[in-house]
Amino acid sequence: MSSTDALGLAPLVMILTLVGLVAWGAARLFITTYRYIRATKLQRLRMRQGWAVARRWRRLAPNVGLARVDENTKGRKDWQGKTAKPVTVVPKMKVFPESWGIRAVIKTIPKVGVEEVEKAGGWLADAWGCQTVEVKRLAAGLVEVRGIIGNPLDDHLPYVWPDQDEWILPMGHNPWMRQLAIPLRQLSGIKVAGLPGYGKTMLMLAWMASLANRANVQFAIFDGKTSDPRYGDWGQAGARAMFVVGDNPETANQRLTELVRLLKDRPAALVEERGTHKFWKHGPTEANPLVLVLMDECHNYSDTKGLTGKDKQVIESNQRMMQTISKEGRGLGVIGIFTTQKQTGDAIPTAVRDNLEVGISFACFTLEGAEAALGSGIRQDEPNHPTALIDKDANTGVCVVTGVPGLGGRYDRIRVGDLDEDQLPAFIASTAHLRRDIIPAAAPTVVDVSAESAGASVPLQKDTKTTRRRKAS
Repeated sequence: MSSTDALGLAPLVMILTLVGLVAWGAARLFITTYRYIRATKLQRLRMRQGWAVARRWRRLAPNVGLARVDENTKGRKDWQGKTAKPVTVVPKMKVFPESWGIRAVIKTIPKVGVEEVEKAGGWLADAWGCQTVEVKRLAAGLVEVRGIIGNPLDDHLPYVWPDQDEWILPMGHNPWMRQLAIPLRQLSGIKVAGLPGYGKTMLMLAWMASLANRANVQFAIFDGKTSDPRYGDWGQAGARAMFVVGDNPETANQRLTELVRLLKDRPAALVEERGTHKFWKHGPTEANPLVLVLMDECHNYSDTKGLTGKDKQVIESNQRMMQTISKEGRGLGVIGIFTTQKQTGDAIPTAVRDNLEVGISFACFTLEGAEAALGSGIRQDEPNHPTALIDKDANTGVCVVTGVPGLGGRYDRIRVGDLDEDQLPAFIASTAHLRRDIIPAAAPTVVDVSAESAGASVPLQKDTKTTRRRKAS
């Protein structure tokens, strides 16, 4: 091709390029307009807010410390030999409108990363008209900023019941309107803390109701709030449980002994049924069901403060068995859920508390109480402090959670789904026909004739129908 032909093609290439750019711009405009027309009133509002945030970004970023001067351009001369103004580099940002506010993804530049964006979080919230912002590192070079407009936790949504094939305990929605749930597979247990009247027991009743219509689930209830559980929060629901215990530590000791015996016998029962002792490999069955141990106000069974003699021995025995359940129940389908107003070491043994992977805290007065339930990291996460949930009118049913998949060890606030406080226990009671007592009978003893005079006996692990006598050799 001659140089003349090449020059003749240049305008054609430019025209085709221009036409392509115009077509691309027109297509984007058409798609955006179409989405705007089809959107709801709230979605249109969020789209306009997102456009405003994107349009003002290049002016806002330098003013909040999220832009940097390119050092390579300092002292550079222009074509006239004068010192040129250094180039200011602004991180690129994409904005996505969401129902709860603004989600922005920022591409980092040198000296502007996740820490700098977190420091500027308050200024970004004010500039974008958001109540709060949350900053998270998505991947290398990408930072996500979520700005909440209003307070989605004020929205009351229905409680979401799980499907029959789902082994989860539903919670509710977080500030990003995402539904969170606790997976039951391989779960070591749950600790729930918070002041009275904020929703601890209602959440546990909801969990019980979500599984009550399954024959392969059984319940053990310890109601530490009343001496006679028939007249407490668990009165009606108790018809679905293997047993219900009041606040008497000695009665609780007897029932905890039975649960530990179930744990010790379960590996053999699992191997006999399915050829393996791993409970979750095949999941719960009617012969070997999932057992939820619900201990409401568990400090009444484990606090030794001011006790001596036999009373202290009973409480210490309870502590050891609660520890056994929390440490050995995970792989055998026996899961403990322990609630108390303050999850400190005097209310619940730290050997139990620190082995429970999911922590939940409703409103509490002190950070020490929050730390006991949620771990020391909660001190650095000020937006999620449970001490900010004291307003009972606004925050009954709102809690802070950690240890749930998807949070990455972080914390999140949850608004528990709305429940009918009157109908919930009645629904649980309607499934009472599915209740079965699966506690194995206590093993008889083999009496050693040589020790018979001293009254000694040897407990057996396996259950038999008759007591055998063994002669001394």
